[in-house]
Amino acid sequence: MARRFRVFVVLIALLLVAGPASAQEKQYELSNFDVTVHVRPDGHYEVEESITYDFQRGSFSRAYRSVVQENGALRDVRVTSPDTPVDSVRTGEADGTPQVRWAFPDRSAPAQFDVRYVLENAIYERGGRNVVGLDVMADEAVVPTRDVDVRVTLPAAFDLRRDQIELDPSDEGTVRREAGRLAVSFQRDRVEAGDDFEVEVTFPKQIEGEFLPTGAQILVGLFLVLLGGTAGGVAAWRWRGPRPEVTARRPPPDLDLPTAVALLGKHDGQAFLAVLFDLARRGHVTLRHDQEAGMLGSSDVVRLDVHPDRTDLSDFEQRCVDELRGYDTLDDFWEDTASFRSDEMSDRRAELYDRGWMRSHAWRSTLLMVGAVAAMLGGFVAIATGESALRFYLLFAGMGASLGGFLAATRRYTWTQDGARRAVALRSYIDHEKSEVERLRETDPARAAERLVDALPWLLLHDEVSKSWIEETKEALDAADAVPTLPDGFVSLVAGEENAGAPVAAFLPVVVVMGAVESSSAGAAGAAGAAGAAGAAGGAGAAGAA
Repeated sequence: MARRFRVFVVLIALLLVAGPASAQEKQYELSNFDVTVHVRPDGHYEVEESITYDFQRGSFSRAYRSVVQENGALRDVRVTSPDTPVDSVRTGEADGTPQVRWAFPDRSAPAQFDVRYVLENAIYERGGRNVVGLDVMADEAVVPTRDVDVRVTLPAAFDLRRDQIELDPSDEGTVRREAGRLAVSFQRDRVEAGDDFEVEVTFPKQIEGEFLPTGAQILVGLFLVLLGGTAGGVAAWRWRGPRPEVTARRPPPDLDLPTAVALLGKHDGQAFLAVLFDLARRGHVTLRHDQEAGMLGSSDVVRLDVHPDRTDLSDFEQRCVDELRGYDTLDDFWEDTASFRSDEMSDRRAELYDRGWMRSHAWRSTLLMVGAVAAMLGGFVAIATGESALRFYLLFAGMGASLGGFLAATRRYTWTQDGARRAVALRSYIDHEKSEVERLRETDPARAAERLVDALPWLLLHDEVSKSWIEETKEALDAADAVPTLPDGFVSLVAGEENAGAPVAAFLPVVVVMGAVESSSAGAAGAAGAAGAAGAAGGAGAAGAA
């Protein structure tokens, strides 16, 4: 019994392996591909195709053909063959391209299929000319295709001359007169798998067709978008508020860290990180770098040890310290105090308006946003309800007006003269401190480390200050003899670097605490503000079989 079971399992395994292998053995090409499009005076296309499927390996029972043009309603579909019965003719789509699909008895010998259908209202117009645009391979050939002939006949009612016809590609097409009408022919000996074959026949406008923009019209449309965007950009620049030239070597005396964050438009999280580092620098909080074991290994954490001297704290700092007392790690504090932080910073932003440092343009921005949305919708409605050059221009004008409106609406809040003077002074100060730290690295690394830690709460408001920037000071200390004198508010509970000298060992807690903060949810929040053969359903491509 056990032996029979093993034999059964082996047979099932062989079938599972053989199934995909046999499917992969199917191979075919298209040995002849003829397409004839009769353009009718009403703009409909009568399409006749004769396709020879050269089945070379395997057995086939289904085939499909993508129509020559996506535009136009597909009807009156028929598929016949002189070589095999055809049944189950149906239509569908693959990647947005209409397809004709049919079935036939299993077959391994070559077979010819004749596909006929009508595309209603398929003709285009562009720049005063009608356009017959055909994607013969419907995006790309699925398999190598030989002897491709494309023929387009124009009705005698159009009364066209040969010199009025323009072809693309011009070197592969010919025009001749047959029975009172013009016939255009294109021919290629071979189209490789993956290659396209598109042809275009244009002539003076004879009938209304679906609008296609000319190159010049596209350029005008893009100019309208650029014009609208430029107007909005100019408005945003003119409304940016005053920008006085101020040089400062210390922060404005009436500007504390959370107010500075609000004034510079930084993320709320940066205010609390800056205050936390300032409390650690002044000895009110100790930030201890540690590691916690988890399911995916150990991770860095920042533990909080709060021991404030309330006589040296502002009201904001006292509230922060009171909140910090209930948490062991910075991540815990960050995850539970979103409402507290939001309320505190809302008060700070309101204070900016009370002091006259910021001005609100909320109504203007709201109206601009509404106008931008209306302009965009208007443009889309214009092109969706009709087709013409005017509607095309309205679409792009709407896009340009929308872009300009959105750009101008960004000036929702601006500085007053007093606010701008303080903001520019603050930026001057933190730029100066960053430059001084970088200068001291070259001459006195220990002093650079001391100055960095002393100014770190403010430097955190600089877009270019991060752990990697701080590590450059650590690298400078590798070659230094002097040991920096740093506050005790930064501690690492994890074994330090082996063979690290005394200067590096003194500075290392600052680096690892900064790194742990950056990798925490608090750091992430702060950083966010700083800155072929087809199956039954058919396949993509010109024509295929399965």
